[in-house]
Amino acid sequence: MIGKKVNKMGAYPMMLNMKNKAAVVVGGGTIAYRKTLGLLQAGADVTVISPVLHSKMEVLFLNDQIMWKNKVFEPRDLQLAIVVIAATNQPYVNELVASSAGNHQLVNVVDSRSLSDFHIPAKLERGHLTITVATNGASPTLARVIRDELVEKYDDSYKAYLDFLALARDQVKNASIDEQTKLRLLKVITDETYRQSHNMQQAFLEMIDDFEKKSHHQLI
Repeated sequence: MIGKKVNKMGAYPMMLNMKNKAAVVVGGGTIAYRKTLGLLQAGADVTVISPVLHSKMEVLFLNDQIMWKNKVFEPRDLQLAIVVIAATNQPYVNELVASSAGNHQLVNVVDSRSLSDFHIPAKLERGHLTITVATNGASPTLARVIRDELVEKYDDSYKAYLDFLALARDQVKNASIDEQTKLRLLKVITDETYRQSHNMQQAFLEMIDDFEKKSHHQLI
């Protein structure tokens, strides 16, 4: 009822490196497919457990993007997984998946906030830039609405801009200048004018490159 105290998930926001890590998705439908895509985009090694597959999920299998165990779920299917997602349309199966996972495994049950160790936020990506919006599972719909409101503000120009920032950061870090100057330079290029001007970005990189050449020449 309204006003009743809700048990809050002890959320600790982080970005999890899943490259080449084992993940298991239990379920072969449309929701399982979406969860599988997200794991694949993160570079995970995904195994899907389901006696049937949605046509889109089947394409992933035929293209060797996932492993598929054509069977009903058994607890031993989770042995090697770091991340487990229960995404079937049968609550008792999802509950079995959650209860079968060990303390070293992170579980998301798509239809149960209380059984989940984590939930998947609404996400907006622009190259190196990732913006996530979460409501602690209270309203995934609201999270998506807010994410969609950010789409126009953080448009596709941010992809190239973040590429520039990554390159500039490496060059500045390796430059023979004092730490205070490095911090000042890295702050300067976060100004909006740099995102809007490729010429300014190029001029900055050339400036750092010229500075390094001069420093090297003085050392010879």
